[in-house]
Amino acid sequence: MKRDFRFATDAALGKLARHLRTAGFDASCAPQSAQDDFWLTVDPERIILTRTSALRMRYKHRHPLFIRDNDPWRQFVQVVRELNILADDLHLFSRCLVCNRKLHDVDRQTVKGRVPDYVWQNLARFRTCDRCQRVYWSGSHSGRMEKRMAAIFSTQPRKRSDAYKST
Repeated sequence: MKRDFRFATDAALGKLARHLRTAGFDASCAPQSAQDDFWLTVDPERIILTRTSALRMRYKHRHPLFIRDNDPWRQFVQVVRELNILADDLHLFSRCLVCNRKLHDVDRQTVKGRVPDYVWQNLARFRTCDRCQRVYWSGSHSGRMEKRMAAIFSTQPRKRSDAYKST
């Protein structure tokens, strides 16, 4: 059974938040300009991920995960290991990388003119974000991401039809 992990990251962990979204996890990221406001409204069920000692101490009652490395992929691996996230917990390519909303399948006619002609002519499956209207599809980037996730979780890559690329 898939477990739903939900995260809140400080602004310094924006790339980590993006990797978590690629894996299908709900990952809110504090905007650089409104850090304090963000933390006041963050859901208490979210797992706090931070690179700052001040935030770590401020929310120690919530047991934040202090991220040690500067490299976003090593940060991702730390989160996976320390929270014992399994390959079965992943929902690859199910969230918008920009605004964190769940993606929805759309009829390919609705994206004509919004994606490159070659992509529209050769692919049947497209997904969109209801908030920012980005369009996602399976492309070479998603194949590379699948391989990276497979290496991290020591699993076989999923079928390419489960992947997406964005405009």
